[in-house]
Amino acid sequence: MSRGSSKKKQPETTKKPATTASGVSKVEARESLRTFQRLIGIAFVASAVFGIYLLSTDLSLWLLAVSHAYGLIAICAIDICLAIASFLSFRRILIVSALWAILTLALQLGDILTAPQYKMTTQYFVSYLFGLWAFDALLAAQVVVIVLVLSARKYSRILVVKKRLTYFDMAPKSSRRDFIQIMGIIAGLLALTGVLAALDAISGSNQLSGNPSTTTNSNLPSGAIANVKDLTVGSPVYFEYPAQGYPGILLKKADGTLSALSMLCTHVCCQCNYDPGSTEIFCPCHGSLFDQNGSVLRGPASLPLPAIQLRVDESGNVFPVKISGSSPCLSA
Repeated sequence: MSRGSSKKKQPETTKKPATTASGVSKVEARESLRTFQRLIGIAFVASAVFGIYLLSTDLSLWLLAVSHAYGLIAICAIDICLAIASFLSFRRILIVSALWAILTLALQLGDILTAPQYKMTTQYFVSYLFGLWAFDALLAAQVVVIVLVLSARKYSRILVVKKRLTYFDMAPKSSRRDFIQIMGIIAGLLALTGVLAALDAISGSNQLSGNPSTTTNSNLPSGAIANVKDLTVGSPVYFEYPAQGYPGILLKKADGTLSALSMLCTHVCCQCNYDPGSTEIFCPCHGSLFDQNGSVLRGPASLPLPAIQLRVDESGNVFPVKISGSSPCLSA
């Protein structure tokens, strides 16, 4: 045998993937990161679905708080955009996703502070909001996004290479520029939402359709809402009590007696409408129905409309004196 043929052939060795200090290879890190991003995308889609459900089922958003409805539309739109980016495995969208989830939580929970604006007590408004399963689910979806982003952080760091960093390790100008552009788009959508809400408030389109205007009579003394001689059955008088923005209704019944009620629904304090034909009071937000005495004919309201006690002077002038009855609305 020749010298060359006497050499033993070295066995071939398979090249193992390079591992990092954490013991996870970059291939494994990349696959894990993609899995997390798919889960983040699913969470964003779920959040958008819950928001769309609220927009389509809760009329009080459109009749009582149009600015909140526009804000929720923007939240759903951005959720869908971030979901698409997550499904496409845009690594640099991770920190944006976490920041947006935190902002969404702050915006939704911040709605609690607006309770007095809608004439509701804060305690009741909190119980109402958290009693909406879709609202709770939307918040939970955003919390899931935050947890997933934090869990994906370690895999994102493994994939960091020179001059190509994620937002968790932002240094290159290109990363900062991309980050600012993405946040600018989000800020633009939120600004557009604010403009639409402002235009809606100016135009008055957020007022309940069919709401009667307050009846005024210059011949009445200060504080009076009507005179008995001017009242007829089936022709209510509308007024505001105890302050402007708190609608009430004065009715003359068939037996000649007078009745005055608050027109703020005891469910979510939406302004009700009176139907002279049926002599019933209807809430357009969630469909509650009351009779002319304020008693509940149909829910979801469970409390009757608060009554307004009246005083009639010797000239027949009618004055509201006091609100009696339980209600979540501040006027009571």
